[in-house]
Amino acid sequence: MNVSSNDDRSTPARIRDAAIVHVGEHGWEKTTSRQIAVAAGVPVGLVNYHFGSKDGLREACDAWVLEVIGRDKSLLLGSGPIPQFNTYLDDHPELRPIMAYLAQSVRTGGHVAERFYDGMVEVTMDLLGKAADVGTLRRYEDLHAASSIFVAYGLGVSMFGPSVARHLGGTDLLDPSTYRRYVAAVMEIFSYPLITDARLVASIGEPPEADAEGEQLKENE
Repeated sequence: MNVSSNDDRSTPARIRDAAIVHVGEHGWEKTTSRQIAVAAGVPVGLVNYHFGSKDGLREACDAWVLEVIGRDKSLLLGSGPIPQFNTYLDDHPELRPIMAYLAQSVRTGGHVAERFYDGMVEVTMDLLGKAADVGTLRRYEDLHAASSIFVAYGLGVSMFGPSVARHLGGTDLLDPSTYRRYVAAVMEIFSYPLITDARLVASIGEPPEADAEGEQLKENE
């Protein structure tokens, strides 16, 4: 996502990518169209020309980040039984600014964060469903609920990334050594049951039925 004078990307793409990097570092409230234009190497007027406004640019950035997250399903849908987490960062250098952008979006709160969360849930439902189809992940009885919780966990990690990294012996969660330890812990957490006492599981009872929207069905009166 580095922008240079001989960048062969389209002007809108250069502006969008520069915005994602800058917002990931400073947040939308502290980011101006002029700063984004300087980072993209274009006149400031082109920001409004291509996106209509700063809000229009924000919507384009949100949509693109969600597309990137949902585009590469190779980790969960690959032919091999073990996802190649150890090479993922090398193959996807765009992950760092996207993670920072996600964290800033969640911190902003309000409508933007809610819209982003909803989009992440949709992407996660699609990923989990297709991964279950090919046998790399289990199939959840309540896919909507599971996806909603997975997204909340993931966004929480992005918000507290520096703190998590510090506890794992590093300064940045995406540094190779820190990331390997993080992924190893995540794989252990999600690969084996947390609860080992069947009585505790039985005490929870059956999960409520859910319709396509994840809403609990009301009993017939």
